[in-house]
Amino acid sequence: MSRSQRIGPFGWATLAYLALVLVLGGASAAGAGANLLLQVLGAGLAAWALHTGTPELPGAHMGVVESLRARLYASPLRWFGVALLLLALVQFVPLPPVVWRHLPGRAPVAAGFALLGAPAPWMTLSLSPWHSLSSLTAWLPALALYLAMRSPERPPLARAAMVVAWIAAASVLLGFFQRFAGTFTIYTITNAGLGDGFFANANHQGSFLLMALTLCGGAEMALAGKTRRRVAERRAQRPAWWRTGGRHYGALAFGALLMAGVVATSSLAAQTLLVPVMLGLALIARPDWRSGWLVAGAGVLALIAVGFALFGPVGNDLVGHGAVAGISRHDFLAHGLVMLRDFAPFGSGLGSFAELYRWYENMAQVTSIFVNHAHDDLLELLIETGVFGAAALAAFLGWFVPRAIRLWRGFEPDPLMLGASIGVGAVLLHSLADYPLRTAAMSGLVAIGCAIMRGERDLV
Repeated sequence: MSRSQRIGPFGWATLAYLALVLVLGGASAAGAGANLLLQVLGAGLAAWALHTGTPELPGAHMGVVESLRARLYASPLRWFGVALLLLALVQFVPLPPVVWRHLPGRAPVAAGFALLGAPAPWMTLSLSPWHSLSSLTAWLPALALYLAMRSPERPPLARAAMVVAWIAAASVLLGFFQRFAGTFTIYTITNAGLGDGFFANANHQGSFLLMALTLCGGAEMALAGKTRRRVAERRAQRPAWWRTGGRHYGALAFGALLMAGVVATSSLAAQTLLVPVMLGLALIARPDWRSGWLVAGAGVLALIAVGFALFGPVGNDLVGHGAVAGISRHDFLAHGLVMLRDFAPFGSGLGSFAELYRWYENMAQVTSIFVNHAHDDLLELLIETGVFGAAALAAFLGWFVPRAIRLWRGFEPDPLMLGASIGVGAVLLHSLADYPLRTAAMSGLVAIGCAIMRGERDLV
C-alpha cells in the first residue's frame, strides 16, 4: 500500500472528528454542550496537526509555534489569518472611559452609568466580551479541520468525502422521518416538520446537502478520472451489473437522494441555490460545455432562479413581511442597517448582535419569539466588527475569487477543486440570507473546501 493510501492514527482521528462535527455541530446556540465538546477536541486536533509539520516541508516535524509560523507565511490565506487575529485581539483591548464613551454607539451605555450614579469603568472595545470569547472559540472546529486537511498526515480526501456522503445520506433519511412522521427531532428549538436532519435549522440542512453534493460529486468525478485504469482492473473482478455502470448509477441515486433532501427542507434559499449548483456540477462533468455562451447561459439561469425566489409567486420574508409582526428578514435588514450606521466604523463587538437588537425592536411588536441573528452574516459581521471584519472579508475574497477563477480557467482543472469552489461559493451566497457558518458543521465543511482548493492533496 502506498503512502497516499495508508491512513495513520492522525488520519483516522481526523475522519472521526469530521464525523462528530457533522453529527453534533448542527446548531449554534442550541447545542451548547455538543459545541463545547467539539471545541475541546478541535483544539487538541489543531495542536496535533501543527505538530505533524507542514505540507510544504514533508516529513519535517517541527514545534507547534514553528509549524504555525511556517504555515502562516507560506499560505495564500495568510492575510486572512492576520486579519482574523487582529479582529480577535481588538475585541478585548481595554479602553479608559474618556475613550470608549466617545466611540459610536456607546452613548446609551455611558448614560446608564450616569443614571446609576456610578463612575464609568474601563471597558473593552466589545460591548459583550464574554460573547466575543464564545464566538471566537466557535471557530475552533473549522480551524482544526483546515489544519488537519493541510497536514502531511491528512487522510485521503476520498475517505473524507465518503464520511460526508454517509452522514449526508443519513441526515436526509432522518429529515424524511422528521417531516412525515413528526418525530426524531434532535433539538428542542428547531424548525419542526421541515426535515432538519442533524441540524436545528432547515435552511442549514439544505446548505449542508448542497455542500455535500459539490464535495462528493467532485470527489467522484476526480476519482473516476485519476484512477480509471485501476478501477477498470478491479471492475473485471466485480459483478456484471457493476461493470456496466453500477457505480455511476449509485452516484446518481445518491445525488437524487440529496436533491430530494434539499426539497424536503422547504428552504427557499437552498432550493434556489440548487439550480446553479447542479449547473456547476454539469460543467465539471462535461468540460466541453464550458464555452463562453454556455457559461453565460448558466449564469443567466442562476440569476433567473434568484429573481424568481425573491420576486416570484413563492413567499419569502426578505422583500415582504413575515407571519409574525417584526420577525422577518425584511425587519432584520431594516433594523440591522440602522445598527450598522450607529456602531460604524469599529463595531459593537463579536457576539453582541442579539443583545443589542433589542434596543431597536418596536416594543409594541415584541413577543416570546426572539431574534438570535440578523439572518445575513455579512451584515451581522459588519455590525459587530466594523472595519476589522470588513478587512477579514476582503482578505478572504481576495484569495477565494482569484483562486476559483484560476481553477475554472485551468487547462486540466481538477474536478474536486472545482466542486469545492462551487460548494464554498454556495454557502457564501446562502450566508447573505441566513447564518449557516455559525454552525460547526458548516464552517468545518467550508474550511475543508478551502483546504481542497489550495491543492496538494491525496485523493485516494
